[in-house]
Amino acid sequence: MSLHVVEKVQSQELVFSPQADLMSLNRELKGKLPSEIMRFTIEHARNPIVFTNFRPLAVAFLHLVTQPRKDIPVIWVDHGFNTPETYRHIERVVEHLDLNLKVYSPKMSAAHYTAVHGSIPPLDTPEHDEFSQIVKLEPFNRAMEELQPDIWLNGIRHDQNAHRKTLDIFTFGSHGTVRVAPMFHLNELDVEEYIYDRDLPDNHDYFDPTKGEEHRECGLLLAGS
Repeated sequence: MSLHVVEKVQSQELVFSPQADLMSLNRELKGKLPSEIMRFTIEHARNPIVFTNFRPLAVAFLHLVTQPRKDIPVIWVDHGFNTPETYRHIERVVEHLDLNLKVYSPKMSAAHYTAVHGSIPPLDTPEHDEFSQIVKLEPFNRAMEELQPDIWLNGIRHDQNAHRKTLDIFTFGSHGTVRVAPMFHLNELDVEEYIYDRDLPDNHDYFDPTKGEEHRECGLLLAGS
């Protein structure tokens, strides 16, 4: 893929540096297929990683991002509050896609947390903010610090909530990364068709204790905004 903005860059690593011209990249790649966005990203990334929570439809994103580089690290923060079916689904997806899965867990297990603090705190309270920090943000930050990625691949789309409509394919993330959302301009039906056409395993028995609602941000994405 040849882009005018890339031709001006002497080093591949500079394409995704903290000084990168993401507005130009977003404009020039807007009409490209997700697979083309992925090829471009892998060609110019130094140390890309994938973050996933194995939510419904996430298998499409995982299939897409592992096609150009099979051994790309796939990071999963296991907060310990997943449903039994979600854990079984993860085992199926890891085997089906042969994922290079790296699991990061909170320093305090779900059983430990509930024994000491009780049930999951109500949303929009200081207690819930602390809960999110313990079960999701701390393991996420630990993964970022240990792996030192330049590219953080994620499966967000423009149609998921109001905040995500304000984002784009390429945005600056936390820890000096560039976040890449190759499926950003797809909609839910597009993703469902992607899964159906490839006969990928999916699961809808899913629970995120840091969100409570399907269209609510958990803090992890907002932390990198």
